This record gives sequence, structure tokens and C-alpha cells, in this order.
Amino acid sequence: MRLKIFPWLGQEFVSLSWEGSGNGTVEDETRELLMLFAERLRALGLGLDDVVRTRMFTRDMDSWLAGNQERRRILTGKARSVSSSHIWTERLGPKSRVSIDLLAMYPPATGAGKVMKEYVPEVFPLRSLALGGILFLSGVTDMTHATLDEQFPVIIQRLTDNLNDGGASWRDVERASFLLHHEESLPALRARFRDAVGVDIPSTDYTFVGTRQGKRLEVELTARLRS
Repeated sequence: MRLKIFPWLGQEFVSLSWEGSGNGTVEDETRELLMLFAERLRALGLGLDDVVRTRMFTRDMDSWLAGNQERRRILTGKARSVSSSHIWTERLGPKSRVSIDLLAMYPPATGAGKVMKEYVPEVFPLRSLALGGILFLSGVTDMTHATLDEQFPVIIQRLTDNLNDGGASWRDVERASFLLHHEESLPALRARFRDAVGVDIPSTDYTFVGTRQGKRLEVELTARLRS
């Protein structure tokens, strides 16, 4: 298991990442993986209720559907977090069907709890989660258009709306994570995003992924909430 503990934006975080064993059903594999994470979090004084973000990679659409359903079943109530999910076999070993990246945060000194917002109508991912002066957005994509040229402005507008709904703007964004279809151009995406947003974001990262329901790009944002 990959484990990292680090301070960021005035809070303390734990990052865990690992892939499933490939045993049993996809639901079994997903549950086993999340229970392994829960055990490691407990050893660090945390639990699944402290999870703020998960990102899942699966082998195919059947694994994607089953893994997401089990993730949602386990990470419910106070354990609900922002999320994204992708199909990308290069993140998996020969037997694994599921891999998960998980981010947990130590409770803020103020004692405040998670403030979660759903999409209307409600869908699988949260619209946003606020905790400790930080706003986390689920991955945003567009599956109503065929090309990245068509999808990109829709994604930017949805991200802008979600930031505003959570009490932030692009100037407050501290990290942008791009999940880009492997056939697309990374330099072109960087230039297009710079032109569209027009602000400097302190941290950006890029991951290549495969095809799911026609999406060419998904973007996750983390922003600072300023009083």
C-alpha cells in the first residue's frame, strides 16, 4: 500500500493508494480494498468518516459499475466524499479489477464537520464537500458531446458553477487534477485551460485514462474557502 502523510492548506492529510487482489467478485475486491484502507486509517487515528476524496480506476465497464456501487454502499453518511472514476487497465496488475486512491483529512481544530452538497437531481458523486476551510469538488466531465473541443467549455462552465455554489472562485483554486483521455494532447489541454481560466493555479497534475461513455476529460478541483 502506498501511504503519504502531509500538511496542506493548514490541515493534515493522509493519502492511501492500492489495487485490489482480484479475488471474488468485483464487489468483494472493492470492499476488501476499502476495509484495508479503513484498518490503516484506524492505526493513524482516523476512519472512513474522515475521507474527503476517492478516485477509482477499473478494468472495464462491468467492473466500473460494480465497483462504484460497492464504494457508494460503504462510503455513505459521514463517510461520503467527493469522487471520480475511470477505466484504465495500466493502473492495474494482471488480476486486479479495481484500484483506489483515497484522501483523508484529520478533523480541523474548530471541530467543524463536513458540509456536503448533492447535485439536483442526486447522482453518484457529491457536487462538493467543504471541511476545514477547504472546498473539494468531485470530478466534472461531459458525456453529451463527442469531442474534447465540444466537451471542454461545458466542463469549464460546470466547474465554475460548482465553485460558485460552494462559495469559491477560480482564484481560490489550489489544485486542479486532469484525467485526460490518452489519445488527447496534453500540451493542447494546458494551453486551452490557461486561456479559459486566466489564473495561476499553484498545483496541477495530469493522469491519462481510457474510454468511458465517450468522455475525453474529467477535472477535479480543490479550493481554499476564504472568510
